[in-house]
Amino acid sequence: MLKKELRDRLEHSVLMADGGMGTMIQNLAATPVKCVEALNLSHPEIVREIHTQFIQAGAELIETNTFGANRLMLQKYELNKKVKEINAQGVRCAKQAIRPGCYIAGSIGPFIPPTEEISDDDREYYREIIIEQATVLLEEGVDIIICETFANIRHLCFTANTIKEISGIPVITSMTIGPSFVTYDSLDVFTAVEKLTACNTDSIGFNCGHGIQIIETALERLGAIDLPLTVMPNAGLPERIGGRIIFGISEEYFAEKALSFARLGARIIGGCCGITPSDIAAASARLQKEKIVRKQRKRKHLEAVKESIPFKKGAFLKKIDPIRLPVICEIDPPAKLDLTRNLEAIVAVKEAGAHAVSMADNPLAKVKVSNLAFAALAKQKTEISIILHLTGRDRNLIGLQSYMLGAHVLGIEGLLLITGDPSHDQTGPSNVFDVDAIGLVKAGVGINNGKNLLGKDIGEETNLSLGVAVNPNMKDYSVQVKRLKRKVDAGAQFVMTQPLFEPAKIREFCDKTGELGIKRFIGIFPIIAARTAEYLHNEVPGIVIPETLRDALAKKEHDKEYQVKTGIEFTINLIRQTAGIIDGLYLIAPHTRPELLAELVKFSLEL
Repeated sequence: MLKKELRDRLEHSVLMADGGMGTMIQNLAATPVKCVEALNLSHPEIVREIHTQFIQAGAELIETNTFGANRLMLQKYELNKKVKEINAQGVRCAKQAIRPGCYIAGSIGPFIPPTEEISDDDREYYREIIIEQATVLLEEGVDIIICETFANIRHLCFTANTIKEISGIPVITSMTIGPSFVTYDSLDVFTAVEKLTACNTDSIGFNCGHGIQIIETALERLGAIDLPLTVMPNAGLPERIGGRIIFGISEEYFAEKALSFARLGARIIGGCCGITPSDIAAASARLQKEKIVRKQRKRKHLEAVKESIPFKKGAFLKKIDPIRLPVICEIDPPAKLDLTRNLEAIVAVKEAGAHAVSMADNPLAKVKVSNLAFAALAKQKTEISIILHLTGRDRNLIGLQSYMLGAHVLGIEGLLLITGDPSHDQTGPSNVFDVDAIGLVKAGVGINNGKNLLGKDIGEETNLSLGVAVNPNMKDYSVQVKRLKRKVDAGAQFVMTQPLFEPAKIREFCDKTGELGIKRFIGIFPIIAARTAEYLHNEVPGIVIPETLRDALAKKEHDKEYQVKTGIEFTINLIRQTAGIIDGLYLIAPHTRPELLAELVKFSLEL
């Protein structure tokens, strides 16, 4: 279908699309299906039957069962050598089901983790993966390509632009958004639409995500835009009943919302997870019965919509403004319930002159005592300034914002906002990651200005200094610096680095980030055991321990006193060589000897 034909078709009517192929397959199968795309080869009759049911229900646009049929996703099932066969058969199943006047959209889903920046090294590799799948879909004769369920808009633009390099057929770009109306890479819907429009897409869409009402509200906020809108929501929120995922919306409710979508400007309307042929039939009948009168939609100038939000320094940064070399000490909550040693270490660094204590949020995805509770006890005991680490791993957006409000209530003066280490624990804890570090910064800026992410007033402004993390250890960390700039643009005011062990690396980092206008605390971690040095150097990504330190510690591997003395001397020498070029120190306590930081604090303040 040519672009002009698509534009003409959508100018005068709504194109009804199909529903959720994946959930239909899972509901029809006797046992859970690991790779739904593989059914194109093993059970094409099931795929054809689902297409046929949607066509009979009134769908005029059906998507191929190829959402995850790319090399990387299929590799999980040892099917990466069958990309061509699976995609080709996916289109053929659709062709065998359609009737005249219906169209086929080749479905392409995301395969790059939403947290990942596309580096120059990976760009060509990812292009090959996209082109490999898209080429098969195009050769088999799809009318449209739909890039759908993308949480990262940069990835979505990259995918759409890559497809447009090899094709002239229409491309739909469809994003998924959360209850805060932001994408995973922390763009509000206005900015997301702006970026997708710039990448020359033919239709902008919303699909999957958190249900119908979220998308409806997003359309209400958007106002009129130049491109046709595609809307394919989930059937509300699911629940597990008898081992199966069940969606509970009624056909009447979906039909009513389909009419609302059409009035708000949607020109392609269908469904995602949980939307069945009966839902599509009800929506199709309702749209044919009702005369669709599009609401008058004022064009909203994006620049005018996005308010200029002031970035406040917050309590911690205001307090340390006049200090030449402020010192933060990281003393984490323990994994066990005896807090005595860790609290005593906090008292010791406070008496030594430390300006703040930071506390990690279940580092390396290991269970610790809540850092918010530990901070409350430390505040009672010392009144020291506290910076709490907050990750996007363990809490959804509601919990993250509640945590920030709770920190303010407790008198916490700063937050270190980080994406977090994913959990790989076999016992099954999930990784939430509603937002990454940039999204957390935006949430923090919002509550500092008295509003949550929904724009609702929280009663007063908070006073939190907002920090972020960076890892300069890798040989080429230009991507890290670019991402740090994005964090600064979002509202971050200070940065704490991963531990650094070489003066040259510290100088290089300071040189590369000098123009960002952000206060930089350099991570310093005293290594007091040869085994720790070898473990960090060889097994922890992004940590490089100098050979000179590893060799020195290895000379007397079983002499604990020697190990501690050697590690402290190395650390003191590192601080001495770099104190004149850094903005602040971020001293990280050894897990077994947190009290050792007091000596380093005293030395640092004497420089």
